[in-house]
Amino acid sequence: MKITESIIQTALLGTFDHKFVPDDFPKSLQSLVDRIREKSEDTESFIYMTAASAFAYARAGYEAVEAEGFFPLQTAPDEKLPYFDKERSRLFSRLQDTRHMLVYAYRKAQDSGKIISPEYLQPLLRRAYDHGNPSRLEERHLLKTLAGNRGAWLIRHMGIVTEEDEESNSWDTAPHAERRAILSMLRQQDPAAALNVLRKDWKGEPANHRNEFLVCLRTNIGKSDESFLQEVMESDRSSVVRETACKLLGMIPDSEMVTECCRLLRGHIRYNRFTGWSYNAMAYTPEMKSMGLSEVSSNKKESDSEFILRQLSERVPLSFWSEVFGCECEKAARKFVRHPPFKKFMIVENPILNFSDRLWAFHTLKEDPSYLRIPQLVGLLVPSQREEICWPDKVTNFDHIPDSWYGNDFETWGPKFSSSVLSWLLRQDFLYSAAQMAEQLALHIPSGLRSVIETKAATSGTATPSMIEFCSKMLEFMDLKSEIDTLFNDNNI
Repeated sequence: MKITESIIQTALLGTFDHKFVPDDFPKSLQSLVDRIREKSEDTESFIYMTAASAFAYARAGYEAVEAEGFFPLQTAPDEKLPYFDKERSRLFSRLQDTRHMLVYAYRKAQDSGKIISPEYLQPLLRRAYDHGNPSRLEERHLLKTLAGNRGAWLIRHMGIVTEEDEESNSWDTAPHAERRAILSMLRQQDPAAALNVLRKDWKGEPANHRNEFLVCLRTNIGKSDESFLQEVMESDRSSVVRETACKLLGMIPDSEMVTECCRLLRGHIRYNRFTGWSYNAMAYTPEMKSMGLSEVSSNKKESDSEFILRQLSERVPLSFWSEVFGCECEKAARKFVRHPPFKKFMIVENPILNFSDRLWAFHTLKEDPSYLRIPQLVGLLVPSQREEICWPDKVTNFDHIPDSWYGNDFETWGPKFSSSVLSWLLRQDFLYSAAQMAEQLALHIPSGLRSVIETKAATSGTATPSMIEFCSKMLEFMDLKSEIDTLFNDNNI
């Protein structure tokens, strides 16, 4: 049996002179052809679609599905933006096995006014909607611009997102873990919008979910969050949630709670350049309890009064110490690290990290670079500030770079700080997650320091496997970054 004979005969004679009546088709194929006949606008369309179906049947050997299994597929909408050329579109495809490089390329291409060619979109979209991908939310956000109208059309027909899902609010339909990720990203982009989203159905969430959502508010926390946090601290039914709200209120330098801490502490602690610190005794009050302060120190060598004063001291901003020392904030920060109050018990970095105070962290590290041991302090600094600090030559056990150092902006670090970081890393025998670290670090290290990596790679005969992997991956990713920068330079697109 040759199912193509009648098709070939009609094609040779033409449908004008010859009526196409397919016969001797297998039952499964005949049902499909009958359905095609019903939907066809003319005889030419009928023979074209029948020929395609018969060819697929003959070549693949699959039984055609029943007609009821078919659904009409709308034509993809026209694009308003031009496509990237093949080289640039293919670059995104090459980067889909990376994490940070792909996001970096997406960001570099955002303002180009062009979109990715459709033949490269499917794997990129699947990756962006993969729940195991930690960058999925940012990738989806960036792809909305780069995938064009066809991308929005395609995800519905790939079974990734239905049309109904796309029209509904993702916050309303997302599971808790996804909501937390959405809230975290929104706090970075638009803190006020994030707070409004959280308010919407706050009371309907279980206590553990409310507490995890509250923690997200630490990002870009400010005065506009105070009223909500105050309400939560005073009325939430969970003591854990109330405690978290209290801690967050204590992170807002101009909140009523921090202002009250300054008022309570003022006059009870004084500094004299000759005699040092002096303290007035302070009694514990119910007000202090509501602010989250404890009454009795766990350290028997610390008096309860000084313990209360120390807790307050760790809850006041740099402006308070500027007042105590009688000097500008920059100088007060340096004096504070040289002459901290409650020297045996005070943890200098606690108030700095509590308020995420960049200026305070900068002058603390400038005065005493050994505070490098507190990586979160370094994470507060911008690259230009890191360049002004005399970092120690040798740092032991530096086998990975803290995430807080990278930030979220892919900004290139200065050569001085970058050289220090590389020297600390290249002295180690073992590097933690060498390939992953190399990908992140390559986005921040200046290209001028490539020779440092090449020199180390050239002597890899005595290096450990993780060091060999690190150097190899660093050079690979530095090349990739250079390629991305070149292809998506404003003058080249």
